Amino acid sequence: ERFIECFGDIEDPRAANARHDLYELLFIALLASLCGAQTCEDFSVFGESRRELLSRFLVLRHGIASHDTFSRVFRLLDPVGFERAFREFMSRFYEGLSGVVALDGKALRRAYDKGRSHAPAMMVSAFAAQTRMTLANLPVVGGNERDAVLYLIDMISLKGATVT
Repeated sequence: ERFIECFGDIEDPRAANARHDLYELLFIALLASLCGAQTCEDFSVFGESRRELLSRFLVLRHGIASHDTFSRVFRLLDPVGFERAFREFMSRFYEGLSGVVALDGKALRRAYDKGRSHAPAMMVSAFAAQTRMTLANLPVVGGNERDAVLYLIDMISLKGATVT
């Protein structure tokens, strides 16, 4: 139910006769990603290997989608709408957040454009120690880590958490 609350506004970009439910595809992809899947093929393999478990709470009227279907759906989805829904979904994890949240900046060594070899890419992240979950990652634009951290703090609710 909460998944649909977050992703329910995403319009299905496929034709009306699509075989697989959009929200089931997105849910399987999310679960697979949490378990380490990185590709559409991984999503399909994950779904097939856990079909019995998934069928307990998903309809799966036409079974598990192929990797081609996952790929097609993600290519057609509105990226802005998907990002908004995903951020809403992740914000549900922040509600009632307690314990320690560590904010940290990292330089991604050896990850740079050839023309800018002197400036490695920088990222800032928020990590919830109690749940052992990364809450957010953001690139540092223009080398200003402070601004990126402030934007990160704005993005997530840290009420009730100890921030380091």
